[in-house]
Amino acid sequence: MMFSFLFLLFMPIPQVRTGSLLTGTYDPNSTALINERRDIKEIDVLRQIINQETLIRVAVVKDVRAVVDDVRSVKRSMASSETMVSTLQQTLESLKSQVDSLNRDNTLAQKVEVLQRQVYTLRQTKTLKKRVETLERQVNTLSQDNALQRKVETLQRKVDSLTEEQTREIKNWQEKNQEIEQKFNRNIAEVYELLNNRTLETIKKDLKLYVDCKHHCLQGQTQSGVYRISPFGNESQIDVYCDMVTEGGGWTAIQKRVSGSESFDRTLAEYKNGFGNANDSYWIGNDTIHQLTKGRNSSLYVSITIKNGTTFYELYQEFSINDEADNYSLFLGGPATGTLGDSMLKTGDSNKDLSGMSFTTPDRDNDRYSIGIGNCAARPRSRGGWWFNWCSYAFLNGPWYPAVWQKPWYPTVESGLTVKGTMMLIRRH
Repeated sequence: MMFSFLFLLFMPIPQVRTGSLLTGTYDPNSTALINERRDIKEIDVLRQIINQETLIRVAVVKDVRAVVDDVRSVKRSMASSETMVSTLQQTLESLKSQVDSLNRDNTLAQKVEVLQRQVYTLRQTKTLKKRVETLERQVNTLSQDNALQRKVETLQRKVDSLTEEQTREIKNWQEKNQEIEQKFNRNIAEVYELLNNRTLETIKKDLKLYVDCKHHCLQGQTQSGVYRISPFGNESQIDVYCDMVTEGGGWTAIQKRVSGSESFDRTLAEYKNGFGNANDSYWIGNDTIHQLTKGRNSSLYVSITIKNGTTFYELYQEFSINDEADNYSLFLGGPATGTLGDSMLKTGDSNKDLSGMSFTTPDRDNDRYSIGIGNCAARPRSRGGWWFNWCSYAFLNGPWYPAVWQKPWYPTVESGLTVKGTMMLIRRH
């Protein structure tokens, strides 16, 4: 490409004939004139070509100069690369010399061998230590076994050292034991002989202890009436009324009133031990109530029969009282259901709620009535023991007709004058 540009640059320019124009003759139709005109046009074209060639020459010169500069730059780079190659060759030769020197130096190899021997020695030492620890454990075990053996030997010597007198004493005890056993067998035979005429069922009945009325019910009793129970054990049997019909039966009456034969205007000591007759009217006793309900979940069933024959009731799911040291305080829990309405637990007046209250009697004021006003249990219309708060809306131990008994169960039963009978029944869950 560059050589083509040079050829055009030096190519000769054709000569233009101008004679006819300079002679002064002018014929527009003459062949000479036409040729001259054609030559002029060719001259113009050649001029344009020359101009373009000039421009091309300038460009080519620039390109050549650039190529020359590139060649010079490449030469400089090649010179620098040759220098670097020379430096690298020198460095490589130096490294080779160092390697040769290291190969000739055996000190490093000797150090490596020494370290290897030390590692081997350490490994052997560690193994030896483990063996020593194992031997120590075995020695300790043998020592313990040896101590135990010595103890066994000591005990054996003690056994061997028993005298003939001690041996005779042991023999005497064995003979006495045989005599006691023979006497016991004779007594058993006598008992069987005495009981020969009694049936097995009679014996079981005599020996059976019934804790409460539910116990009787579980043994098949279905008739309501007076039964004997032993809440404290066989030595303290008491008679109580058992309801075997209500809510499936098994209810023990802790309070029963069917007449005015028993006054409930009693001292704390009388309420503690109980009073009355289970066939008519009675209070079972605060100690007995505590014994029947402690450690057990029990329910309370209250019933009031009025003189027209209607009976109202209220059932509380939780009931118990504490012991005398805690003034026989009452615990009562719901839900409460029935036809009497809840007049003990949630009355709508916190001064009338009875759960948590201590037992109060005319001679023992444990209620919360205002100081200086008096004792709820000693008021004329409410004389009798009860778990009073600031008195109450429920009170089943009031004075019997013809005396005035106020609020047996307010508001369902407002006056004791209408009451025919009451009962408080408990049953363990």
